[in-house]
Amino acid sequence: MVEAMMRERNHEALDTAFKEPAEKWLQMLKRMRRAAAPVRDLDVHRKLLHKLGKYGSKGEDAGLAAPASDAAVVGPSPDVVEAPATGLPVNSVVQQAEHLDAWLQHARQHNAAGLKKRAGKLLAKFDEEAGALETAVQQGRRPRRHPRSAAVVALESFARLVHEMQQLDEGNLHDFRKGAKKARYIAESAAEDAHAIAIGKALKKLQDEIGDWHDWLVLGDEARAALGDDKNELISLIDAERDRHYVLSMKTVNRLRGRLLGEWLAIAQPRRRTSAASQQKPLSHDLSS
Repeated sequence: MVEAMMRERNHEALDTAFKEPAEKWLQMLKRMRRAAAPVRDLDVHRKLLHKLGKYGSKGEDAGLAAPASDAAVVGPSPDVVEAPATGLPVNSVVQQAEHLDAWLQHARQHNAAGLKKRAGKLLAKFDEEAGALETAVQQGRRPRRHPRSAAVVALESFARLVHEMQQLDEGNLHDFRKGAKKARYIAESAAEDAHAIAIGKALKKLQDEIGDWHDWLVLGDEARAALGDDKNELISLIDAERDRHYVLSMKTVNRLRGRLLGEWLAIAQPRRRTSAASQQKPLSHDLSS
C-alpha cells in the first residue's frame, strides 16, 4: 500500500518529507517479516506433513492413518491445506514422517526463541517509524482532482508486474507471487468497491496456488536436510505433491493473468486514445499551414 502511495505521489513530484519516512518504514517492515518468516514457514510445513499423513489421497483414509499404537502425526482440520493426491503406505514412511516432523519442530523452536529475543526491539523501532510515516501522510495529504480507484491502481500494479516478468518458471514464480500480493492488498483496501473486491479475490486465488507449490518445494528441501536420502519414499511423495501443485499454479496463473490483463487493457486503452487525441494538432491549424 505504501509503495502504491509512493507511485501515486510520483505524479505530483514526490516530496522528501514523505519519501524518507516511507522508505524507512518499508525497510523496518522487511526486517520484521524476514525475522518472522522462518517460524511461519515451519508452522505451515508441519501442517502440510500432517495433512499428507492423515489424508493421503484426496481426503480419503489412505494416508498414514495407522492403528492407534502405530499412528502417524495427526494434523489440524482438513481446511488448512488441500489434501494431497498421493496415498501413503503404512510402513517405513511413517517413521520417516515422524523423523521429519521432529526435525521441523526442533527447527521451529530454535527460530521462535531467536524471534522472541528480537521481537521487542523490532516492535519498538517499527512503531517509531510507523508514527513518523503517519505524520508525513497527514501533513502531506493533498486532494486529487480525479482520485484513481483501488481497482485501477491494483490492475496497473499487476500489469506492471506481468510486463516485468513475462516468462514464468520455477525460478521466478515465487517472486511473481510476492508481486501479485502487493496488487491484491491494494484491491482489498476498497471494502465497498465490488470491482476491487473481485480483483482481490482473483489475485488471492493466484497467490494461494503459487504459495501451495512453494511450500511443498521448501518442505522437500527440508526433508532432504532431515532425512539425508533423496531416494526415500517420503521425499518421493513430497516431490510428487510439489510437481502437482506446480502444474496447478501455472494453470491458474495463465488463466487469471489473461483475465486481469484484459480488464486492465479495457481501462487503459480509452485513456491512451484520449491522451493521443489531446496531443494532435487541431485540424484548422493543419489546413492553414
